[in-house]
Amino acid sequence: MPSAVALSAPLAVAGILAGLATCGGPAPTASPQDESVVAPGLSERPTGTVVSITDGDTLRLDLEGSELRVRLTGIDTPEVYPDIECYGPEAEQLLADLAPVGSTLSVEYDREARDPFDRELLYLYTADGTFVNLELVARGAAEAVLFEPNDRYWNELREAEAAAQDARLGLWGQC
Repeated sequence: MPSAVALSAPLAVAGILAGLATCGGPAPTASPQDESVVAPGLSERPTGTVVSITDGDTLRLDLEGSELRVRLTGIDTPEVYPDIECYGPEAEQLLADLAPVGSTLSVEYDREARDPFDRELLYLYTADGTFVNLELVARGAAEAVLFEPNDRYWNELREAEAAAQDARLGLWGQC
């Protein structure tokens, strides 16, 4: 059987989706139009409204009347402040496209709720079920980074990164 690195990006995303099925809960599905990574069953998760986008892996979210600084866990995107890194603006734009200001996102915590900067560490899902953290990695806008002990989707994020690297998507083809 070929490794994830040898697979095309669409096949690798399908493999990642199959892997998510083992994380508890129903198996995610991919949208045939854009092959976004999707997780059904979001009605059990709390939701918040996007207030602003800070950069490719950070945003502000209104959750039950409280404005939270959110860091997407399991990923890292190139910086846009104080210096612009290669693919930073594109990563920021992709997050803005996936989670525009005013949109509603479902949130999921892992084991540790906050980082040392007192930001909420979250996995985010769009209203249609797109798993934002994984989508950013799958499209080559982010690297998979393990923020222990938050490792719920670590294997899926690594597989998505390998597939994006192999396909030279996003930062892997431009930086």
